[in-house]
Amino acid sequence: MRIKILILLFCIFFVGCTGEKGESAATKSETSSANTIPLPSGNTAVEPNVAKLFQKTVSSLQADKENPKLWLAHGSALFANAYYNEAAVAFTQAVAINPEMPQSMYLLATALWKLNKQEEATQALRTSLGLIPEYDMGWRLLAEWQMERGEIEQAEISARMAFELNPGRIGTRYVLAQSLMDGLKYEEALLVLEEVILVNEAPRWIYALASQCYRQLGKTEQLEQALAKSGPPFVDWPDPMYKHMPNLIAGKAEIALYALHLNRVSGSEKALPFLAKANIINPEHVDVRAALSMALQKKGRLGQAQKVLEELQGEANVNYWKQYAGLSIAQNNLDNAKEYVVKAIELDSEDANAQDIAAFIAKNQGETAEAITHWQEAARLYVEKELWAEAELSLAYASEVGELSQEGLCALALAQVELEHIVQARITIQKILSIEPSNSTAIALQSRLLQE
Repeated sequence: MRIKILILLFCIFFVGCTGEKGESAATKSETSSANTIPLPSGNTAVEPNVAKLFQKTVSSLQADKENPKLWLAHGSALFANAYYNEAAVAFTQAVAINPEMPQSMYLLATALWKLNKQEEATQALRTSLGLIPEYDMGWRLLAEWQMERGEIEQAEISARMAFELNPGRIGTRYVLAQSLMDGLKYEEALLVLEEVILVNEAPRWIYALASQCYRQLGKTEQLEQALAKSGPPFVDWPDPMYKHMPNLIAGKAEIALYALHLNRVSGSEKALPFLAKANIINPEHVDVRAALSMALQKKGRLGQAQKVLEELQGEANVNYWKQYAGLSIAQNNLDNAKEYVVKAIELDSEDANAQDIAAFIAKNQGETAEAITHWQEAARLYVEKELWAEAELSLAYASEVGELSQEGLCALALAQVELEHIVQARITIQKILSIEPSNSTAIALQSRLLQE
């Protein structure tokens, strides 16, 4: 009963605070019901695909406005297409009809968070967890929000709750360790991470977090080992509460954004159906077209991958020509690949990845000096962006086929120092000094190594 009262009070508070804004952003239904069905205002351009989706959810609601599941479905359609204010109104109505419907409150919390109403969002999420206290991913989400708000102690409590409920989720382990590190509890965070590091091969982002702990605790050897296996953090933990959302995305911008995001974080296999859908809805989106071609190529469907590129609508960009070059490499057509990567570099000579592709092509055409030049240029660009691991890798490829220039060796030494690959850095610095004993860059890096 207490939870019911809290939910109802929260709904009244939310409607009171945002009702005026919701009314201005909504269109009243044509029925005489007092319940307004939120829709984008008449001043907002709605794409035909999105309008068709809304027509379907509104028609269902008009037939049964007391059905909270239909309000949830309509709110989800709004949410999926980035109409967060209207979605919040719909979710609020679902909760008002059925206060014991945790998914509606959970999604209301997320909509409020998207609207930057952080206090109300956190309260809504807590209310949802009052109904489903065993939902570990909800506690994890709460911990993430609390960390973002700088609520360090509360974040640790929420993360511990999530971990106690399900210690098998690697994402929850990551969030718990992160919350402990925010509280400067590096040793305890390391224990949480090492439980998976020492037993099996953990994801690369676990090693990245562990390396920060090793650095803070002065454990140099373990730091180097962790850095060698580190990778960027994973930031989009799966959550069943949102599993229906992707199928409701109908807007050009939203489907393209989601497809490219999924391609980046989950890989081309999972992204392929969404990339195909995005390409149909938004055929002018060149990055979607390039990503779809790459996804088809990875599936071995080279003919389809080429057809997607041949049917270009819009203006070719760097990603388009890089993909065309990559596809040509897969088809063993290095002459075409070189032509396409040259076009990419002409559009953006500062694209390090394009330089890497050009280097690979040159190497396989027997143009060793040209390959080294491209790899060294790629490394220079990576260094400018402080992408040390990428710079080191490009220069490692170059050194396999020939001698690096002094500039290349200096870039390699810098990357190795930044990555704390101490032994390799010393070897590279000594090589530079044997060629030019007065090389100022090498001397500075050597001094830095001695200080560290």
